[in-house]
Amino acid sequence: SIITSVSLENPDETAHSKALLADGGNLYVSNDNIYFYENVWQYSGKDVTTIRKVSYESGKLTAGAQCKIDGYINDSFSIDEYDGYLRVVVTDGDTNSVYVLNQELKETGSIKGLAEDERVYSARFMGKAGYFVTFKETDPLFSVDLSDPKNPKIIGALKIPGFSDYLHPYGKNKLLGIGMNVDEKTMSTDGVKLTMFDISDPADVTEMSKYVLEDMYGTDVYDYRAVFVDVEKNLFGFTAYGDTTEYYMFSYDETEGFREVFSRELMSYGNVRGLYAGERFYLVDGNTVISYTLDGFEKID
Repeated sequence: SIITSVSLENPDETAHSKALLADGGNLYVSNDNIYFYENVWQYSGKDVTTIRKVSYESGKLTAGAQCKIDGYINDSFSIDEYDGYLRVVVTDGDTNSVYVLNQELKETGSIKGLAEDERVYSARFMGKAGYFVTFKETDPLFSVDLSDPKNPKIIGALKIPGFSDYLHPYGKNKLLGIGMNVDEKTMSTDGVKLTMFDISDPADVTEMSKYVLEDMYGTDVYDYRAVFVDVEKNLFGFTAYGDTTEYYMFSYDETEGFREVFSRELMSYGNVRGLYAGERFYLVDGNTVISYTLDGFEKID
């Protein structure tokens, strides 16, 4: 893997470059560092993640540190840098763990053995707190106090039916979850579930509101780029799959809950994107781009 920096004042030349011997893996980039993380599948069946750190201050690339931790990282929202510490949540075999690593990627604190026989579906770090969802039969939304890097603590676990594939901060003290609803009797998914969590007290997270799109068996929110969210405009959209493929747009009100403001049947399967420019909303579906008014979603062209 090759990292290159280029000066915007002199873009014809490479300012600095570094190469890492790696099989590929994924990236998480903070305001100060680049982290390469690779899930290494071992013959023993034990999952190990290798993390390598490269700083990029003023365009100069400097190898910082590297480490290995047990388990695998679900996605880039399961790894986060804050106040010089790297926080990571992993699934390790049939349990889950939270690690806090210092600038040398040495472990300063951890929580292990969480949610046996479940795996991490989604995560979101927010300052000194972290939230992650595991699932097997119910949806425990775990709250983690990360204020002391040497002593991270689980301070809450809200259990509700279903699970969230994606978590997104939605204004002050609110966390949006998009995932699947689960029938408590059959333990099978029976629709797409929207949940708004009240996180004003991380130790006592509550479900403010929920909404189920029945007869839908999946979404594309596992790819966060496929989710349209604008908290200021109070809009979020995504694609859901059932007998037909639909793009849905919702708003949220603390009194009335979730409200569907727009939907459209799609022609393609996957890789649909919604975005806006000015007062127009654009829905990109395969080789078709459709424009709508952002206020009212009336079709323009």
